[in-house]
Amino acid sequence: MWWILSLVLLVVPSLEIWLLMQLTYLMPLSTIFLQCVVTLAAGAWLMQGENFSLWTLVESELRNRRVPTEEVLADLLLWGGGVLLIVPGFLTDALGLVIFIPAVRQESIQWLRKRMQESLGLPQLEK
Repeated sequence: MWWILSLVLLVVPSLEIWLLMQLTYLMPLSTIFLQCVVTLAAGAWLMQGENFSLWTLVESELRNRRVPTEEVLADLLLWGGGVLLIVPGFLTDALGLVIFIPAVRQESIQWLRKRMQESLGLPQLEK
């Protein structure tokens, strides 16, 4: 599992730097900097209402062999989307904005719940 994190921490910044270098041919550096500042402010504002103890709540639910509720997972995804908006870069900003689309968030919640049920060895719930 550590190698996945290592790969992500190496590949994502490399892609972000390459993309920012390519964008300097299309737009001035001041516009790119302004986009980073605006998405940082938007991410901070969107995360204001979210609680940092969400991860602890999800972790305790999983330890007790229960799948977290959809509301908890939705809050966790919104918090993650805010974090992605705070991280500078176009790819992370795009992913962060996509998470705020309700249909995408709902599909992500269903996928997460299914994966959690499989990892806990619980039967699949029909919906």
